[in-house]
Amino acid sequence: MSFGDNTIARSRIPAFLLGALLATALLGSSACWAISSPLKATLVDRAGNHHEVEKLTYQDRLDIEYYVEGQRRLVPLQNIDRLRLEGDPRDEEQTIVVTLRTGRSETGKILAGSNVSPHQDALGGGGSASRFTGVTPLGPFDILVRDVREIIMRHPASLPPAKETVLKATLITLDGKMFEVEGVEYRGTLRMDYNIGNKRRSAKLEKVSRVDFTEGGTHQEMRPVTITYWSGKTVQGTVEASTVRLSGEMDKSYFERVNAAFTGRIASGAFSIGMHAIKQIRFKPPVQEEGAEGEHKGVKADGDRLGN
Repeated sequence: MSFGDNTIARSRIPAFLLGALLATALLGSSACWAISSPLKATLVDRAGNHHEVEKLTYQDRLDIEYYVEGQRRLVPLQNIDRLRLEGDPRDEEQTIVVTLRTGRSETGKILAGSNVSPHQDALGGGGSASRFTGVTPLGPFDILVRDVREIIMRHPASLPPAKETVLKATLITLDGKMFEVEGVEYRGTLRMDYNIGNKRRSAKLEKVSRVDFTEGGTHQEMRPVTITYWSGKTVQGTVEASTVRLSGEMDKSYFERVNAAFTGRIASGAFSIGMHAIKQIRFKPPVQEEGAEGEHKGVKADGDRLGN
């Protein structure tokens, strides 16, 4: 038997060694895609332990998602001074108090995920729950949202908060009602998704002066729209406007998908509306403030970008 025979040589490699080699390759591959975070923080867990964390991320992202008065907020960690979690750690929804670097605070709800408690010796145990990750002097750090009491961000002077673009608009519904809305967002962001044929695109709302919806009833799954930019450019496409309830869809998910495509604030309080009910949106020139929404990368000058 000759070791020059590649087939025979491969057959003699122990199974455990092949497994180890494969695991190493997979880990190396995933490391290439890891987010590089410049964020540092002091994290206090529910037991009162303090952890000095570098390269902090939430769900492997540099922003955090929570809900205020039922409206989705997506805030860069770069803009947060501190956050505190309150309530029973067994609850799937935790109360979160966020203090921005501007000094403004807001209280909302954050989804902690599965209510299965992790083992007492394994902070961050469990697969479906939300978590923070990073690095401490002891090595990689991982902790479930439900195990966090407070996070105090340690921002260097070289990392100023991102500018917030505050959008205001006049929104007209199909039945003729008119609303003056402040802090306009599309599903918690400053981009509106739409389609041109089979291609998914995204319009940066601060570049948009108006959106006109073609009237055709409130039961269309896709509604034709005309997007007009401040530059004068116009784009025609379609937006998802289905009101059909999906199989197994929970009440909250259904309401947010169907009735809270655009959100904001009006004089009487929080405002939300679905794509099926809008006739026209007329934006006012955007105003930039220090605050919660960062710049969205990958957007061309006219505000469009290709989706995934």
